[in-house]
Amino acid sequence: MPRWPIAALAALLAFAPAAAQAQGAPPIRLIVGFPPGGGIDLLTRVMAEGLAARLGRTVVVDNRTGAGGNLAADAVAKAAPDGNVLGAVPAGPLVINRHIYRSMPFDPLRDLAPISRFAAIPVVVLAAPGFPARDIAGLRAALRAGPVACGTPGAGTTQHLTIALLMRAMGTECTVVHYRGTGPALPDLLTGTIQIYVDTVVTGLPPTRDGRARALALASAQRSPLASEIPVISETVSSVVAETWLALMGPRGLPEALATSLEAAAIAVARDPMVVARLRELGAEAVGSTRTELASAIAAQDAMWGEVAREARVTAD
Repeated sequence: MPRWPIAALAALLAFAPAAAQAQGAPPIRLIVGFPPGGGIDLLTRVMAEGLAARLGRTVVVDNRTGAGGNLAADAVAKAAPDGNVLGAVPAGPLVINRHIYRSMPFDPLRDLAPISRFAAIPVVVLAAPGFPARDIAGLRAALRAGPVACGTPGAGTTQHLTIALLMRAMGTECTVVHYRGTGPALPDLLTGTIQIYVDTVVTGLPPTRDGRARALALASAQRSPLASEIPVISETVSSVVAETWLALMGPRGLPEALATSLEAAAIAVARDPMVVARLRELGAEAVGSTRTELASAIAAQDAMWGEVAREARVTAD
């Protein structure tokens, strides 16, 4: 009989109950409402890999696109509360969409159970290379001097509402132009067809690195390690803080013990140094919040974006 080192034997015995418990369990389906290869999908796959390692179960990413993430979130909301179906849900379906869609197939505040906020993704305000503004103060001056076209990756997105929030705070207006993602918007920014574009840092920062566009500010609460040289809007205009994020959610009615187990696993994943580094490579900051912290964030963001959407009359239908 082999002689096991004490540390290795202890690790094996500690793992055995979890492995036995997971044996024969079906794969966990982690539903995400955006297509493979995009920023949200890549973050979801990092989460899935980490959860699989900690839960001792296979985690399969299930991409269900459509309706700004509503179709995926609805599938999670209608799933059995047994932990076999979870959602990687960004801010839109949680705190924005119910304010801008005429009808929703689910109530995000009632039908989804918060587990942990996995990652935060800063929003950046970009300027065309020939645009005179170098910062938010310069943007405000340009807006007051004449018309400025501001692009978004889609109506009703966090980026769209960030523009509305910024315009309200500065007492200015711009001509909002919606695109179907950053792909078609970026050429128009680089040629000056639009002067401002609001994007996440995932796709917004690369064109600033080689001088094709200029970053005026981040909409984060504080400067980001992802781009510490870029100021935040609130250094010039107070009360403008916006970001998108990715949260692990389950259906309503998750048993307390199961929710606690999933919460602990998600927090452990987000606080793993290798995961933190990987998320930064993808343009996101690891969070790893508790269920209570996530519920508070959802309530606060829901109230803020609801007010902004109503005042700006934002719709997505």
